[in-house]
Amino acid sequence: MRTHGWRGDPPRDDDEARRRIIEAMIRCVSRHGARKVGFTQVAEDLGVTRATVYRYYRNLDELMEATGIAAAGEFEARMAAQVDSLTGPAEILVEVFARAVEELPREPYVGMQLATGHTIGLASAILSDVALAEMKTFLTRLKIDWAALGYDDAELAGLAEFFMRMLLSFLAAPEATRADPRPFLRRWLVPGLMSGPLAAAAQETYRAS
Repeated sequence: MRTHGWRGDPPRDDDEARRRIIEAMIRCVSRHGARKVGFTQVAEDLGVTRATVYRYYRNLDELMEATGIAAAGEFEARMAAQVDSLTGPAEILVEVFARAVEELPREPYVGMQLATGHTIGLASAILSDVALAEMKTFLTRLKIDWAALGYDDAELAGLAEFFMRMLLSFLAAPEATRADPRPFLRRWLVPGLMSGPLAAAAQETYRAS
């Protein structure tokens, strides 16, 4: 790790350097908007050269991905709060998914790649080990008793991957986010859920649909 610059306060290690770069990225996006931020603005904010930023992130897509993952916690907390009043497992999952489809493209940090059109690495970002683990953790934070529904650790990991693959299919086609995704999800997502341990709860939730 090189310590030149950093406004006289060099990071202690590479992890701290990456964290500071992400924090600078967030500050710059807040000031200028995601479409007007690149390595130049981030480097100026930190008091380092562009080459220093490139040493930790190979390109802007990689930095956007890292920033999105770092900002995911706040977005997920908001998602969980928005469905807190719901009780049916299938109802909760449909609403969470629909809100993610609707709100991610407008998120200044989590949805930065979508907002700026830097989507070349979107699939690898959404399906990365880190993103899948984050989704699995998020599912456990919802007001759903997964154990009572018969979900073990492996099945929950599979559900997390299924959700992320579905999310990618929606986000990769911007026109898909213009209409309310809930009817589609109720018609096709819920029957899929009913084929597994969530069957009884999902059937009860949407019996009248």
